[in-house]
Amino acid sequence: MNEGDAIQAATAAAAVCFTCFTIYISFTVGFLVTAYFVGNKLTRFQVIASMGLYVVAAGFMALARIAWAQALFAITDAKATALNTVFLIQRGYWVETSSIVLGAGMIVSLYFMWDVRRPKTE
Repeated sequence: MNEGDAIQAATAAAAVCFTCFTIYISFTVGFLVTAYFVGNKLTRFQVIASMGLYVVAAGFMALARIAWAQALFAITDAKATALNTVFLIQRGYWVETSSIVLGAGMIVSLYFMWDVRRPKTE
């Protein structure tokens, strides 16, 4: 693999990585908007079903994003290219940090649904 092929493969991996993140954000925003507007009107089954579907869908996108980030770093580690000089593409803690952030986003979203449904005492 020459440098041009490596850069093209790394760019494709990064594009898929960002697409997975965008879909994760779409699922999360959709879940939060639904929870905010109709969360307290849903039945217990509807809440459990929506939370389960959200966790599965957003979880798959989070895992896909992490996998493609690992692929990006595998490509840049396997072949020295001009991308290796770009500070933000250096391995660092991208995979670990994004795993924590995406997982925490899902937990906070589930807590938000629980908080919306919890009876308010005043």
